Amino acid sequence: MKWYYVKDGQRIGPVEREELDTRVAEGALDGSTLVWRVGLSAWEPAYRVTELGVPPPVPAAPPPLPVNPPSSFVPHPNPVSGWTPVSPRRQSAASESPEYAGFWVRFSAKIIDGIVLYSIGLLVERAVATLFFDGLLPAPPDWPGVWRLLLIAGPINMLIAITYAVYFIRRHEATPGKRILGLRVVRADGGRLGVGRIIGRYFSETVSTVVFFAGYVMAAFDEEKRTLHDYMCDTRVVRGPRED
Repeated sequence: MKWYYVKDGQRIGPVEREELDTRVAEGALDGSTLVWRVGLSAWEPAYRVTELGVPPPVPAAPPPLPVNPPSSFVPHPNPVSGWTPVSPRRQSAASESPEYAGFWVRFSAKIIDGIVLYSIGLLVERAVATLFFDGLLPAPPDWPGVWRLLLIAGPINMLIAITYAVYFIRRHEATPGKRILGLRVVRADGGRLGVGRIIGRYFSETVSTVVFFAGYVMAAFDEEKRTLHDYMCDTRVVRGPRED
């Protein structure tokens, strides 16, 4: 098979493959030399024609480094890959620590959520009374009836409260009370809570309550405004919308 190549702007050939290999071995031809044979659709650099086995040309020197990278860029950990853009918004967010929500604003959010869940609980009790007590809510001295009402309505209300927390915290990082006051519940690293952590936090609040609400009062004295259930679940309550 005959070959052609370009040398000093002139087409040379046809030549045998052996002669072409000899020229490559002598250094007269390199990977950047244009070659052609029957079967190739166009002239190609020799290094692209795999059957020749010619290595690609090596640049004489690496390109110069950037002198003044833009202020909105930071060096990439791998210097070979150049510069990685970082938006000014992300830079400012990284340099600022989150603003933690204090005791009183969290207490106000809890009151709002409590009113919502209490209203739902009243509807549940009315529905239970209609189904199991002929429409009348049992009251003392009918203690067996009262306990029966609690055993039926209590688990239903608890399931509603858990669903309430999981739905709103997973979707909005906050229950309605916290959303109204501009608060979010996040992990220690600022990430979103998973379903398991949300449910665990719900039950951990019971611990904060049974110690005479001391678990909630802790937020007034902690540097990051953490309650007892925040410590137990490694969560934080912060102000403001998510930046990313």
